[in-house]
Amino acid sequence: MTYLAWRTLRYRKLAFIATFIAVFFGVALIVACGGLMETGIRMAVPPQRLAAADVVVSGKQTYGVPKKDPQDTKNIKSVPLAERYWIDPGLVGKIQGVPGVERAVAEASFAATVVRNGAPVIVGTQSLGHRWESAQLGPYRLDGQPPAQAGQVVLDRTVAKLARIKVGDRVDVVVSGVQSSFQVTGIAAPPGELSQSALFFSDDDERRLNPHTGTADAIGVLAKPGTDLDALRDRIERTLADRKLVVLTGDDRGAAEFPEAVGGQAQLIPLSGVFAGMTVFVAIFVVASTLGLSVQQRQKEIALLRSIGATPRQIRAMVRREALVVAVGAAILGCAPGVFLGPLLYDIVSDAGVISPVVQFHQGFIPYLAAPAIGIFAAMVAAYVAGRRPSKTKPTAGIAEAALQRKWVSWPRVVFSILFFAAGFALILVTAIVMQGAVASATAGPAVMCWAISIALISPGLTRLLAGVLSLPVRAFFGLAGYLGTVNVRTRAVRVASAVTPIMLAVALAVANFYLQTTQNEAAERYYSDNLRADLVLSSTTGGFPADTVEAIRSAPGVEEASAYVTSAGWINKPYDGSHVESPWPLQGVSGASAAGITGVRTSDGNLGDLRGDTVALPEVAGKNLNVGVGDQITLRLGDRSAVDLRVVALYPAKKGFETILLPADLLAAHSTTGLSRQILVTAEPGTSRDALTASLREKVANQPGTMIEGRDAITTFAERTKTQAWVNYLLVALVAGYTMISVANTLIVATAGRRRELGMQRLIGATRKQALQMLSVEAGMVAVIGVVLGTIASIATLMPFSIVVLGRPVPSGPIWIYLAVVAGATVLAFAATVLPGRRVMLSRPAEAAVAVE
Repeated sequence: MTYLAWRTLRYRKLAFIATFIAVFFGVALIVACGGLMETGIRMAVPPQRLAAADVVVSGKQTYGVPKKDPQDTKNIKSVPLAERYWIDPGLVGKIQGVPGVERAVAEASFAATVVRNGAPVIVGTQSLGHRWESAQLGPYRLDGQPPAQAGQVVLDRTVAKLARIKVGDRVDVVVSGVQSSFQVTGIAAPPGELSQSALFFSDDDERRLNPHTGTADAIGVLAKPGTDLDALRDRIERTLADRKLVVLTGDDRGAAEFPEAVGGQAQLIPLSGVFAGMTVFVAIFVVASTLGLSVQQRQKEIALLRSIGATPRQIRAMVRREALVVAVGAAILGCAPGVFLGPLLYDIVSDAGVISPVVQFHQGFIPYLAAPAIGIFAAMVAAYVAGRRPSKTKPTAGIAEAALQRKWVSWPRVVFSILFFAAGFALILVTAIVMQGAVASATAGPAVMCWAISIALISPGLTRLLAGVLSLPVRAFFGLAGYLGTVNVRTRAVRVASAVTPIMLAVALAVANFYLQTTQNEAAERYYSDNLRADLVLSSTTGGFPADTVEAIRSAPGVEEASAYVTSAGWINKPYDGSHVESPWPLQGVSGASAAGITGVRTSDGNLGDLRGDTVALPEVAGKNLNVGVGDQITLRLGDRSAVDLRVVALYPAKKGFETILLPADLLAAHSTTGLSRQILVTAEPGTSRDALTASLREKVANQPGTMIEGRDAITTFAERTKTQAWVNYLLVALVAGYTMISVANTLIVATAGRRRELGMQRLIGATRKQALQMLSVEAGMVAVIGVVLGTIASIATLMPFSIVVLGRPVPSGPIWIYLAVVAGATVLAFAATVLPGRRVMLSRPAEAAVAVE
């Protein structure tokens, strides 16, 4: 059978080239997704400003949420903190006494931005101020003198060059929203390329300017020469013995500089895992479809082998070996594009904000081992499915059926189709009844997979049924070509289903996933942002606004209401809230004096005007679940891990699944990374135009560089997390859908090329080349229509319950052009992959084609 497998590959090149392409692209996508997953697992963040520190002590940027019992310290879910967790700089003395430590230096940072000609000068993602003492952790090479007293500053070389500043000049710096003048005493050269601007101040200025004075971001440890760093790390961990602290070495040290990188892990790993799984799922169906069609075209050949003594086992072995030979070569070569595709996807994902760009991309040997193995496994599963039925067919029946395969029903197909249908229906019920809010996508996504598998298993029957429905209008409109096309599709339903199935998969996966994302985006925007009645939004690019800015804005002509606006995330610890274990509560901070007017929230109990000091306004559902009301106390764990006791001053109705906790803006800002409010929401007085309001506000903030005045679209909310991922999901779904479309082309090209003899016979009995092409066009159109209809059914069955849950209506959100583009792509590909090979087939003489080997 091995010899026969090699001979088959030699003489049926087209069919196996199609299988090769399907495995090749599948492996490339799996390698790329494997690189993303490995990057998320490793979370390597090389240090920049702390590069000289051998060991770094930092606060743990995750919070352990008890899954059920708040007293259960073992059954805990770790969730990333929304803000930086600061540590006690007094730990320096404790660390200094650990054997092997030469020096320990506390590192603290705060927003500080150089301003030139009224414009911020920022290199990289942000600009931060530090104590000069921490420069030794770089280490920075100083040209000039360190800042020894208040009013002096050292700039990093890149910022100084961009601002055209030299030693001895005076420079304007914005700190805590206030602009001050400083004397430049030195220019510091960093140890390498930095992704943040750095300014260094004297100790007195750091204590005066840092809104989180008395705390440290991290503590850098310089080890004595010859010290074993792993042993030193262990000694420091034992000395500190604090679960809220982490001791970092190697590439992990950068997490102390960039705490936001930790949160990306929770998004990147499942994102890459979902799309790798989707790719494997599609690959199995694609390869099975291609191999199945190839085997169907060789049914007479297989029947003859059976008639001369070949056993079913030998037939299955031959099909497996054919697939194995093709899959091994394709899997090995498929690793090559994965080398470039992985970093490309990572750059796109990091640019979208799913993960911090400071995280180092890793694509080690594991993806290059796992992806080919998965690709070969997919081909073997497909070969088993494709070779099972022909190997069991009796020789005489196989020869009779070879010309026109009609039988496709088998108990495994029917049973598994029913099981997947039941699973899809169950997931729909769970989505509609149990799931709420954005988490509804957790069941809606797998539902479309189940529907697609169920439909694919019985696609020959559905293809024949829909072909019968389409036959009358097609015949009436296309005449003889329509008649021949519909007859061919109905009688060749098993083979046609091989082309219908990948089209159905592409449409179902693309439409369902695209509209799931657009619907979720609209729901998040509506329920998190629509309650904020802002006509204009002031945003600071220099760290935030001073506390008195809101009052100044409120007094500007044309302003009706003005409120500071801060976002974060946290957990209700007391009474214990077990409903937000997987994800924290969205927190929004607003100014109490304007809370009622700026939010538009209508309270069911209490008054938002009382939102001052240590107070909170809760959604009704939270009050009901926790059995608390106005006047009661709760303990809220904020984004920086701080626990604060708050008095409930209001309850308000909110869409289930999209509830937000309201806090005073100054309270929430004090526990944010910058310590300031970075946005101010403004509503206009009746009759005030937007242009007039903009001019009025611009005059009020003329002395605050880096202030942008934008429309309400600039409001940042907890929903931004879904928006930053949205187009990344679009891209990944488009890649999988594009891969599926490749299989559509493969299948249709192989199917059309395999009809050379049939088309030759038609031309011998009088059909012209134009009539034959018209017939093929009708068949391609019917294949496209049937695939689109089945894919649309699978996607609608998923989207309707999801949309009802999150939007309260059965129609999902999103532009219609998404659906039209998917349909157009499938249709154009179906026509191109049928008509173009058909034209090539008919270049040969009819008599030669009529006697050609199938």
